[in-house]
Amino acid sequence: MMIAPGHLLRAALWARRRDLVLATVLYSSHQLGEAMVPVIIGAAVSEAVDHGSPAGIALWLGVLGADFLLLSTSYRFGARASVRAKQHTGHTVRMWLTERVVQPAGGVRNSPGDLLSRASSDTSRVGAYAGQAASAVAAAVVLLVSVVLLLRFSVLLGVISLAGAAALLAAQHVVGRFVHARSLTEQHAQARATALAEDTVRGLRVLKGIGAEDGAVTEYAKASRQAIAAARQATSSGAALAAAGALLSGAYLTVVAGTGGYLALTDRIGLGALVSALGLAQFVVGPMQTLAGAAVAHARAAASAARVHEVLTQPPAVEDGTSGTAGTTVRFENVRLPARRKTLISTETAPSGLTGITCDDPAAAAAIPALLAREHDPAEGRILLGGRDIRDAGLTELRRHILVSPHDAVLLPGTVDDNLAALKKDDNLAALKKDDNLAALKQAEHAVRAAGADQVIEGTAYGARTDVGDRGEALSGGQRQRVALARALAADPPILVLHDPTTAVDAVTEDRIAERVRELRGARPTIVVTNSPAWLTRCDHIITVQPAP
Repeated sequence: MMIAPGHLLRAALWARRRDLVLATVLYSSHQLGEAMVPVIIGAAVSEAVDHGSPAGIALWLGVLGADFLLLSTSYRFGARASVRAKQHTGHTVRMWLTERVVQPAGGVRNSPGDLLSRASSDTSRVGAYAGQAASAVAAAVVLLVSVVLLLRFSVLLGVISLAGAAALLAAQHVVGRFVHARSLTEQHAQARATALAEDTVRGLRVLKGIGAEDGAVTEYAKASRQAIAAARQATSSGAALAAAGALLSGAYLTVVAGTGGYLALTDRIGLGALVSALGLAQFVVGPMQTLAGAAVAHARAAASAARVHEVLTQPPAVEDGTSGTAGTTVRFENVRLPARRKTLISTETAPSGLTGITCDDPAAAAAIPALLAREHDPAEGRILLGGRDIRDAGLTELRRHILVSPHDAVLLPGTVDDNLAALKKDDNLAALKKDDNLAALKQAEHAVRAAGADQVIEGTAYGARTDVGDRGEALSGGQRQRVALARALAADPPILVLHDPTTAVDAVTEDRIAERVRELRGARPTIVVTNSPAWLTRCDHIITVQPAP
């Protein structure tokens, strides 16, 4: 999508160009109005000194009032456009990131915590720069106009202003590189701390079970200290850039004031021109500081854009096909599975009923459903569906035809009800009832009973409206497995693939679930990767995967 981080940043700004142009025009109008205040005051002073005409002074006061009306109105609506640009630019980049993460072809290997950091902090920094970009352009415009006005009063004062602006831009360029590098380090450190915190919370039960809480706390504390140190360094660099801008602005103002006073004493400029020149010189300090702040924001936004770019440019795990899908048999032709010993599988599943695949190596067993879902393609061999290579099929169409429910199936945020209907077109079971979609409702109810999820509903405080928590962690392991199995059964796919679907339930419940799933699926092909006797005894066809001799 994007060829370089800089292009990503420019594309994000271009996406909100209307708001940015409007904010730039209005902010420029505001800044020009601010710049004209000392000029108008100087003209009023000159009128009073030279002529003393009340009408002339009143005229200039009227012009001054109109100027204040213009600049205040421009700022009000310019700020609105700037905030819109900020919010929408951050949202645009966030959606680019989200679209890449959820692409069917996969390939994004970042942890959830790391992705959360990039989708929140990094995209917000890009948006923040969009909010300041209009102010920076307006500051540059008014700085140029101020230099032109100073040249009108005195060539020497204009040259001093040009030299001050050039020195400020040079300082921003030098210090900005350090801000960019340290901001990138800061964001990486924060992302690592966020990812570690997310992993720690998710695995808290396991950590408590093995008594490893102290080690996890120590590791997180170390990552947190590193993130704080990186943030301090980045803030220090930003402060150095701001300080350099303030120092140069102060030096510039001092030189202009001294030079202007000398020119007035030697009668090279009049009193009104002196007032205007000094007022302009003092006003220009503001735009200079705005440019310094924009340089810091740009450096941080560029570093964040680079982090977002890293995700957007990750290659897909598989290539998307274009053909449709058909058939009920899956054939493995010399497919190599990841295992401690070389393991090849060459077999064909039954066109109907329950097919069991048993494998002693956990890695090889986990690879089979992953290959059927095309999370990745086999290093050797090929897999055929109805006689056609599954790599030729479109990913979305293939995954509708072959639904894979992995061993560690994750529940979605929401209620039990929401998860049971997650793979249906309807929002939830309540919607099915309201719409009188009897076939879908009947399938969902049968799926709940077959998977034993009815016991989950009956055993929780709010039944089907019980919130499952993050990734289903509000439920026990057995409850999560039963809800995930019911969700897959309710989808009623042409081919269903299950991987150890009931390892966290007791033997009696597992035996009952296996029998009910067999009855519910009937003749429709179902593949179960498991070593469980409760499932294997109900299979019409069993395939044993063993290492090559």
